[in-house]
Amino acid sequence: MSQWFLENSVDLIGHIMTLIGIVSGAFVVAWQLARQHRSSLELQRRNAEEALKLDIYKTLTARLRDLSRTNTEAAIYAYVIPSSIENFQHQLACNIPAAPLTARAETFSQLNGAAQDALIELMQEFEAWSIAFPELELFQAALNSAAHDAQAASIALFNRLLTVLPTDPPMDAPANVPRPMQKPPLSADQLSDLKRLVAEYKRAMDEIGAYVFDLQIEAQNKLLSGLFAHRVPRRKPLDPFSRVLSTEPAEKEALMSYFLNETAWAKQRLRFEAEYKASSSNE
Repeated sequence: MSQWFLENSVDLIGHIMTLIGIVSGAFVVAWQLARQHRSSLELQRRNAEEALKLDIYKTLTARLRDLSRTNTEAAIYAYVIPSSIENFQHQLACNIPAAPLTARAETFSQLNGAAQDALIELMQEFEAWSIAFPELELFQAALNSAAHDAQAASIALFNRLLTVLPTDPPMDAPANVPRPMQKPPLSADQLSDLKRLVAEYKRAMDEIGAYVFDLQIEAQNKLLSGLFAHRVPRRKPLDPFSRVLSTEPAEKEALMSYFLNETAWAKQRLRFEAEYKASSSNE
């Protein structure tokens, strides 16, 4: 037997080397296939992630456009009311035929309500996509704060508009009821106070508009970065005291601290939380 191995050692070694080559080749092929499979899965994951980000961007853009439109309509409607009243009263004082005022408190309320509804729909999108776009938490806090200010300003303005703008009687009102029912002329002080309320409302709505603009920029830079290398520059307001929302770590931390602790919305929320804890501990 040993003699046979000696005589056939060259052939045996050749067969063994061939077998080793086959096994090694199969191992290399299997490793390459596994690597290609992992690469394919990673590529599919990245493609799915980019597709999801694009879907989120499209949805957010639609919500942002709706909010911008309704927000602007409500703000502009309120903004022109004081000058309309002022011109109307000036024409009457000068015995100039004046077209009746068309602005109504009810119309303002409807436009403001549409803007609030659009903001609520946007905030609901925040909750749906926070796992894929965690930066939304900053905009959620900022818009909650701005919405709180806008709601307070809109209530004060609406209550004042009820007392200064004409009202239309119900459809079934007697024929002798004036259409519309005019309110007494405003004094200079009353007109000045109305302008103040309008300015506060418009300032709050402008703040919402500014944060929406910041969100549009952030959405492009975060959600479309895998598709485009260019980045959109941040907003540069003329007012140096105007806050620009940024998700850069240092700036985001300072902004979150401000919105969650220093704003009127934050103070109301903290007060409610303290009252709730106090009532719960007493039970």
